[in-house]
Amino acid sequence: MTTNAEQLERDILRVFRCARKQDRPDIAEFMLAALEKLDCERPISTASTRPLIDAYRDLVGTCGSGKS
Repeated sequence: MTTNAEQLERDILRVFRCARKQDRPDIAEFMLAALEKLDCERPISTASTRPLIDAYRDLVGTCGSGKS
């Protein structure tokens, strides 16, 4: 069962990804800050199920792409 907070985190992650695809780093940064705030308030859980970690993985995955 998904809690309201978990659904909110997933929705924010979706908007974060959408903002990045639309080349809106200002909005993506705002969404990342929201995920960080929510993550601080959640009970300890497995890192692989945290939307914040997914957002960080997205950022790391694009750091080296297309630039030599």
